[in-house]
This record gives sequence, structure tokens and C-alpha cells, in this order.
Amino acid sequence: MSRLNFKLLTLLLVTFVTIISADVFTVHVGKDGGNVQFVWDNGTHSVTPSDGPEGSCTPSQNITEIQAPTNKPDRNVTFTIKEDTPSTIFYFCRVAHHCADGMLGTLVRA
Repeated sequence: MSRLNFKLLTLLLVTFVTIISADVFTVHVGKDGGNVQFVWDNGTHSVTPSDGPEGSCTPSQNITEIQAPTNKPDRNVTFTIKEDTPSTIFYFCRVAHHCADGMLGTLVRA
């Protein structure tokens, strides 16, 4: 029984430490013509749009203007949000297992 308690305690600690150490990202609300910039601090990543629903890891067949290849040399990707940019864009990292592990998001143009 004590082994089970120890495993449960370890799992809870790992979960809380992960939550506590999560990064906080500030999004500055802008207008059409504004930019969204992705910066890779390290590792191999991409920005790939999806047609949804939220959480989908399937590449979009419709959105082409917001896409960044894997391993972009300068590690920065900037997209301009235009008037004809879809109002909701789902995106994910196409590198193996990244999307399934939660590396995805949603941009909303209001």
C-alpha cells in the first residue's frame, strides 16, 4: 500500500511542478495588418494550420498564408494578419508527437 501512495504522491508532485513552471505568454491585441511572431527558443518546431476542430493535428487544405517549415534557420516566423485572414485559425507543431503532446493553439481575429 505504501508503494501505491508513494507513486501517487510522485505523480501529483510532477503534475504540480509542471503546472507551476509553465510559461506565461502575453498577447498584445492589435488590428488588421498586425503581426504574430513565433520564436523557437530551442528544438525543432513548425507552425502548421489546421481546419479544426480545436485540437486537430491534421494540416489545413484551405489556409496557406500561415505556415512555417520545420527547422527554419533564423528560428523566427512572423505572419501578418490581414483583413481576409480567417477569423479563427487553429495551428499545431508538425514535428512527431508535438501536437499530440499539446503543442497547438488557436488565433482569433475579431
